[in-house]
Amino acid sequence: MLQYDKEFDPGADAQEAGGVEGPADGAARYAADDEVYVFDDDEVVLAVNVALKTGRPLLLFGPPGSGKSSLAPNVARILGWDYHAHVVTARTEPEDLLWRFDALKRLNDAQAKMLAPSIEHYYTRGPLWRAFAAGDTKRSVVLIDEIDKADPDLPNSLLGPLGSLSFPLPWDEEHAVSIRPERAPLVVITTNDERELPRPFLRRCIVFELGAPSTDHLLRVARSHLGELYEEELAEQVAGHILSVRARLEDSAAGPSTAEFLDALKASQQLGVVPGTPEWETLEAVTLRKRREGLEPAK
Repeated sequence: MLQYDKEFDPGADAQEAGGVEGPADGAARYAADDEVYVFDDDEVVLAVNVALKTGRPLLLFGPPGSGKSSLAPNVARILGWDYHAHVVTARTEPEDLLWRFDALKRLNDAQAKMLAPSIEHYYTRGPLWRAFAAGDTKRSVVLIDEIDKADPDLPNSLLGPLGSLSFPLPWDEEHAVSIRPERAPLVVITTNDERELPRPFLRRCIVFELGAPSTDHLLRVARSHLGELYEEELAEQVAGHILSVRARLEDSAAGPSTAEFLDALKASQQLGVVPGTPEWETLEAVTLRKRREGLEPAK
């Protein structure tokens, strides 16, 4: 374990703390992604702490399904902070992370002669606004997911609000929404590296890349998510199969992810379809191969 003064310390969550309490009837259940995260990589924990101490966004690289999106809600859970998220799409505008103006509602209200007295009524707060506004009472973790899906203007548009920790009100530029540096949110940004991000934006981020999972990591993830339902022998079988499938690809990062491993394991457990049975080839095709080039079934 790396030894330093941690602001974020996952403690028991660092390994296989799993096992989530079931519902009132006591039935065992699988944990959701925002309920557990296996922090078994000291470097990930250090990257989170560097982001917290510097006040910089944490930019996570890694293939789809590597756990980028589930890190943020679990950091918020462990710290006891609020959590706000925004999934970026090709239609996301820079101001969407701060606010959204409902022009249609205002038009409808105007036509119905029910127009609100203040235009403020037609603005919805975005995740950064909510985090800034609540900072005096409770700090937040903000997830900006898949930023590479957006136009290049969007990353650069974040430099102002995140650098100054303030932005002007959209209806009154003489007044601003702001937060004190010691109360600033932790901003976690993910990218699948499908589009190159602007260099000025990268220079203002703490950058970390999640690596390919090992067998031990996959088993710890399985223990955390399955809890009392975890079966060691079956998990080892499926984990070994996942890694052998990844090894057949020129780019192993394009192979089945940790999330797909969990899908295959849960399906295998619930259906009684295990590697080596006639039904496994179909289960493998729908949960793991998914028409990936180079992962055609053996003849």
